[in-house]
Amino acid sequence: MKQVTKSICAILLLIQGLNLEAQNLKSMSLNQLLEQAQKSNPSMLLAEQRIEKVRKLQASAFNIQSPEVLFEAPTSTELRPGVLQNIDFPTRYLRNFQTAKKETQITAIEKEMAWNELRLKIRLTYTELQYLKEVYESYLQQDSLLEDLVEVTGIRHQVGQISALEKLNAEAQYKEIRYQLGQVKTRLQTTRLSLALLTGNPSDSSLNSSEALAKAQVQSPLQEDAFAGNPQNKWYEQNISLQHSKLKQERSGWFPGLVVGYLNQGPDQTPLNYRMRYGFTLPLWFWQNISKVGAQKKELEIAEQQALVNRYGLTGVYQETLSGLKQYGEALNYYEQTALPQASQLAREARESYRLGSIGYYHYLINLQQVIKIRLGYLEALKNYNQTAYTFQFLKGE
Repeated sequence: MKQVTKSICAILLLIQGLNLEAQNLKSMSLNQLLEQAQKSNPSMLLAEQRIEKVRKLQASAFNIQSPEVLFEAPTSTELRPGVLQNIDFPTRYLRNFQTAKKETQITAIEKEMAWNELRLKIRLTYTELQYLKEVYESYLQQDSLLEDLVEVTGIRHQVGQISALEKLNAEAQYKEIRYQLGQVKTRLQTTRLSLALLTGNPSDSSLNSSEALAKAQVQSPLQEDAFAGNPQNKWYEQNISLQHSKLKQERSGWFPGLVVGYLNQGPDQTPLNYRMRYGFTLPLWFWQNISKVGAQKKELEIAEQQALVNRYGLTGVYQETLSGLKQYGEALNYYEQTALPQASQLAREARESYRLGSIGYYHYLINLQQVIKIRLGYLEALKNYNQTAYTFQFLKGE
């Protein structure tokens, strides 16, 4: 019993040390991190700048050619100024504006895509951080138990109760746990830095999760066309609409333009209406328009095919995600309904058997290690389930 008491005290001291270290960390919830990333992440700021750029370019849709200022000598005695202005057919400007508006819309969808991807990365990283914290605490418990085991086996070896092989085995297990502790601690630091980068604060290495690892809630995935709200899907659909608009824009090049000008070619007394020039442009060089319209038709076909390929890709990922949800959900059910209750019973039986003297300290620790091993398996299944659930949310655009 003294060894058990000593182990419990050591575990408490280690956990207390971990809590002191956590006091220097900045605990944040997942929603707080998402809000911070939406405001500070460079990719989000860049997406907003692109939207502003396209909005400013909408005014250029009414692209009227610069007027020509002419000087001619119709009377052969003096130069007289004139102005000539070419104007496209009004439909051309309307098509240009419609195309510019759709380009603004598609840029806004690109921002949604960037946010959807960033949101997934933060959720996955946050889940990884929660998982590693739980694993670290489990390894701390094993470390304390095996430290006592090494001490006990050393004493028993000296008095000849056990062989050198058992002593070496205990030491090897202890060194393995110490190695795993170091690895998990390094992964924790790396994960915190990854979160800092994703939230737009690369120098902040103090981010920590304020929420324990718990099963994520997933709405019923059995829906037809469940990823219709995915921004990537919306982008391809909007791109088809944009290419349609560009095709109309190119076809408007078939319409004649207008020419309006002013030049006094007669005496100074010539009435104003005879000083004006009126005319129109003829798109005689038809091969240019035919080529542009044909190329734009092909661009529309490409956009439609890309949308189809994208839907096939999303469907494949969607089916894989559903399969993963089922697989990891079954694993969680196994741990929650069978493995974890058995582990609790094993821990109780081991403590009672050790108290009654039915088993020695070595076998008691082996049983506790098995309990911790089951706990680690449960944590990994829970992490995998949550990350798959977040991937499912990503596909739905949530």
